[in-house]
Amino acid sequence: MSEIQVYASFPRTVGLDADLNIEPSNWRWVHCLTLPVEALKTLEFSPKPYKWIRYAIGVVVGAQGDLSSSSDSPILVDYDACLADQSSVLYYHTSDEERRRMFPADPKIGRTHLTSSVATTRRARFRDDVAERDRGHKGDSYISIYTRRRSRNPLGADVVQDINSVRNGLFLNKLTHVGLGRDVAFLRQTPNFALNTSDVDPIASPEAPRCTAQLFNPALPYSLGTPTLPSGSPLRVSDYSKWPPAILFDAVYAGAVLHHFGTQALKDEIAATWNDAFYPGSVMTAADADYKVRTDERASAAKKLRAQERERQQGGGAPDTLDMLMALPYILVPPSELQAVKREAKEKTEANERRRVQEKVTTWMDNMYPT
Repeated sequence: MSEIQVYASFPRTVGLDADLNIEPSNWRWVHCLTLPVEALKTLEFSPKPYKWIRYAIGVVVGAQGDLSSSSDSPILVDYDACLADQSSVLYYHTSDEERRRMFPADPKIGRTHLTSSVATTRRARFRDDVAERDRGHKGDSYISIYTRRRSRNPLGADVVQDINSVRNGLFLNKLTHVGLGRDVAFLRQTPNFALNTSDVDPIASPEAPRCTAQLFNPALPYSLGTPTLPSGSPLRVSDYSKWPPAILFDAVYAGAVLHHFGTQALKDEIAATWNDAFYPGSVMTAADADYKVRTDERASAAKKLRAQERERQQGGGAPDTLDMLMALPYILVPPSELQAVKREAKEKTEANERRRVQEKVTTWMDNMYPT
């Protein structure tokens, strides 16, 4: 199967605050993407596929550059050429200025999905846990650093400081929300550093501003909604100040590119070199540790309750002397009356058990979450 391997230059070491030494000895080529030629022809991201490849590797590594067939010389590829049927290797060259601002997408940034919108106590707790986890591990710090490093606005207007900012979200239908960043992504507004609008839609004006919805998995056409929009459909873009900046569109697009075409070599490289830059202060932050303690406590308490419930349901073995004495008043009772007594006793026992369990749960929750 013919494929295109795309290499980009990565630093061997990353300093504090993602400070990068641009000396040539600190940089090496890393195999980042493997693009099956047949897949690119099927997906039809652009009638100028090499321009699309330039955009895709650019949003993954977080720097603007150019493609070349040589690792030693940045002789540009023919961006207007069609895909060749044979395999090839491309190298993404970046200037020293772009290397200084480089900040790759983190392959570990995944999306958390809720399987249902039905309200339950367990689901509500799960949502709270997810929100807290995301804030602690990949929240404010990551999005702030990510947008600051990738910002190209002189005033920093495209920097997002808070993971819960309205600028870090889009209102989408359920199907698109589930697939976003994996099987569907929104190409940032064109024209951009790699593509003009006619490179996405040949009948469009090259300078006409627009975002484009693109499907990465043809087997899931409904990822673009019902009724289905065709891949390559234009999206209405707001000029509202709270609209997500292009940086975040690039981040989601990079996620889809990595999911389908990213190499293990790239993931290993980023994990080994960039983790401290993504999450300064160590892998386990204070928020992470606090979150882990509380979830472990909840898990331990729940396990103890389940064990007690199993013990209650299984009960003891054969009746002892005390059991037999307690049964004497009922031995000579007529069957019809005995059934009524049994029903009454059962209802009373169940009511007492429900009350006991409720009191235990209430006490446990008061201890876990004191007011």
